[in-house]
Amino acid sequence: MDSQFVGLNATSDQIEIAVRPTGEMWKTPFADESIEETVNKLKCLQPKLVVMEAAGACELTVAGVLAIYRLPFTIINPRNLREFARAVGRMSRSDYTLAGLLAHFGELINPEPRPLPEELIEKLKHLRTRRDNVLQMLSLERNYLTTATPALKNDIQRHINFLEQSISSLNSEFNRTVRSSAAWR
Repeated sequence: MDSQFVGLNATSDQIEIAVRPTGEMWKTPFADESIEETVNKLKCLQPKLVVMEAAGACELTVAGVLAIYRLPFTIINPRNLREFARAVGRMSRSDYTLAGLLAHFGELINPEPRPLPEELIEKLKHLRTRRDNVLQMLSLERNYLTTATPALKNDIQRHINFLEQSISSLNSEFNRTVRSSAAWR
């Protein structure tokens, strides 16, 4: 099988994936389950490289999960992508999807993957696991809030607020860890 290059565009709404040279494409909502499903599907494809653009914060979460699953990826500078698009004559947004352009970039330029050091991968795994545990607690508390007696509702709501803040902190630390790594530079 030829080497496959994956372009992955993550926005706050969706994840868009394009595979070269097969031309396979799909979109999925940007949500925890979708990220896991996407990464599992990519693991089956065994791509040579997953290429993402450093466009915001959404790609950080995906990059961290790719690192945990040990899939090769790189995050490229938006300026490099624009220059590439100009060079191949694909500047018009109607000509392509961003994921398709990223996959094309990977196929032609073949940038080096930027694997994370083992200690960072372990840190990401622990952060993700802790986040999943806190999400489960949050779900339980939200369910309990609907049936709780009035005397307990304030206490449960305070705990829900605490858990939501904890999830936000864990997300921030996860993203900060990826952003501080060599993958981001």
